[in-house]
Parts: sequence; C-alpha cells; structure tokens
Amino acid sequence: MSKKNSINILKDISPECFIKNHWGKKYLFLENAIEIENAVITKRTIGKLIRNPDIFSKLIIKQNNSSETFYGPFNELPKQKINSLLIYKFHHIQKFAHELSQSVNFIPYCLHDDVMVSFSSKDGGVGPHSDSYDVFLIQGGGSKKWSIGKTDKSRFQLGEKSHSNETFKAEYTIISNPGDILYIPPFTPHHGVALSDDCTTYSVGFRSPSNDEIRTRYLEFLMDNVISKASIFEDLDIDTNLKSFIPQSLVSFVKNNALLKNNNIDIDDFIGIMLSEPDSDIFFRKQKKISDSFIMRFEEVTLYLNIKSRAINHNKLFFINGEKLSISDNNHRFFIKFFDNKKITINPIELNLELKGLITYLLSEGYIDIHQPKFPL
Repeated sequence: MSKKNSINILKDISPECFIKNHWGKKYLFLENAIEIENAVITKRTIGKLIRNPDIFSKLIIKQNNSSETFYGPFNELPKQKINSLLIYKFHHIQKFAHELSQSVNFIPYCLHDDVMVSFSSKDGGVGPHSDSYDVFLIQGGGSKKWSIGKTDKSRFQLGEKSHSNETFKAEYTIISNPGDILYIPPFTPHHGVALSDDCTTYSVGFRSPSNDEIRTRYLEFLMDNVISKASIFEDLDIDTNLKSFIPQSLVSFVKNNALLKNNNIDIDDFIGIMLSEPDSDIFFRKQKKISDSFIMRFEEVTLYLNIKSRAINHNKLFFINGEKLSISDNNHRFFIKFFDNKKITINPIELNLELKGLITYLLSEGYIDIHQPKFPL
C-alpha cells in the first residue's frame, strides 16, 4: 500500500452504480478488493489495547450453544475458549482503519459513524443479527464464513439498533478471505463465523437516527434554546363548583408552556447541530499554545480537522461538533473546501479578520490542528 490513501472500498464499481443498485437495497461481495498489509495486528498489540480503560472493548464467549458478553478493560484474552473480541472507534487508534473510514467519501460525512474491529478465535463470532444501518465488512486476516438472509424491514423492531440472535434462513453463503469486502444493507440478517484463529474483521458502520431519537433530541434542543420567564400556575379566580373538572385557565397555562413556542428557533439549526454532534464519550483537548502560535505565522500552513471532529454544512450554515459557526457569505467557500477535504493549506497573513478569529477559536478548542493526525497503530 502506498503512503497515500489508496483504498478503493468499491474495487471496480463506481460510487454512482453502488448507490443505485446496492446502498440500502442489496448485499455486495467483492473478492480481493484491497491490500490489507497494514491491517495485520499482532496478539501482543491486542493484549496491550484491551488493558486500556479509555478504549471501549467487548468480549463475547461462546460455550454450550450459548454466549456471554463481558466489557473491558481486560487483563488478557481467555485461552481455549471460543471467543470474539470487539474494539470500537478503531479509526481513532489505527491509521489503516482511519483510511478505511475516509475511503467511503461517497457517503455524506454526517452519516459516518464508527470503524469497529473484531478478533475471533476459530468458530467465534457475535452471533446472528440484523442492524438498522448499512455496514461494510472488510476481512483483515484469517477467514470467515458469512450466512446472509433476506432483507426484511417489517421484521425489524423499531427502537432497536440491532436485532440480535435472530433466527433466519440463509439465502447466500460466502467465505471471506483477507482483502475481501462484504456490504450488508439495513434490516438484513447475517451471521459471521471465524474459520481460523486470529480472524480479523473491520466493520465500517453508519448512523441511522430513528424518528424516536429525532423527537427526543428536538425536545432537548427546545428546552436548551427556548428562553422563557419561570412561572407557576397561580390563578386566584377559580370556580369553586368545578369539582372533577379542570379549570380552563389551567388548561391554557399547560398548553402555552408545553408547546415551547419560539419563533426565533430555526429547524435548520437543530438539524446541523444534531448531525454534527460527536458521541458522548468524545472529548477534545484545548490547544491554547497552538492557536497563539498560528497568529504569528508568516509561511504556509496546512490545517487538519481533528479525526474526532464532525464538520458539516447545511443550507449555507456551518456546524462542527454540535456548534453552529457564525460565518459571513464571503468565507463560505473556504469552509466548504475545508470541511469537504478535511484539510486546507493557507497563509495566515493573507486571511481576513473573521477567518483568523474562527481558525484561532477552532484550534484552541482542539477541533482542528496544524499537524497531521497521529495514530498509536
């Protein structure tokens, strides 16, 4: 693999053809699609990762036709047991996983979620299940047998991100070897079983917000943004003969306060904030010294989005990590280019005052950086 990101996750298929014929519709299997030299991870490395309390890991141990799940950190992996270890947000840890994530740039960034990696012993796996989201499964080492059922949205229970231990009839059976890629659309039952020890599979998943999640988030957004004077119901003119009837004045009071009406709230703000928010376990380290040194530079410098940042633009509005940026029209093109490419080369001395202020703020918050991202692996 070259030093540049040369991963083509669709092999010889064009993104337009993939979206038309497969995305959200039909599974796709690509043999020998990518080079996986940089995907190999040693047991020694895995042993170090699972001890890290900042890395979210999960272990599924299979025994006597049943499985049990344990959550990390772990001191070591179990010996002589059928198991599968899952490590989440691996694109923040390994450069290869990060490049896998970036290779799916034909899908809007607001839908990108996570790269998870699984390490399985022979006969290990997470069990039969279906998901509410699209997923690419890349074989990094060893071999895995996949059973794939019929896509059926009606069988999927709303409110659940996955349908675990699902019984289904296999429509297709596939053997995935290193470098092979399997795409699974939502609501499609599938089951992967490792055919060898040290079986490594990368899972590139996407966001799929449900209507319940959107409603909940919108109510939270309203509560955070509606400014109203605190008051209690204190109508002193109450009819003493109402008995079991509700006073009309109380009905009006409840209606007026339950609706959370505010004409200043823009639904586009909510959409941009919600879809740019990182996961709740993501934190950014403030970089005051870097932002100060940026102002003093006179030579060209390349800015990079932090690999954990979610930056999007919507309806001429710009959002990063759940924050709306105030940007004048003449600076829109700069941020579109920056957010699309996730990096941009500039000369600080040539920037207008607004851009200098915005970049300084983003640097100080740790949302962007002047150095290429570094990975532990």
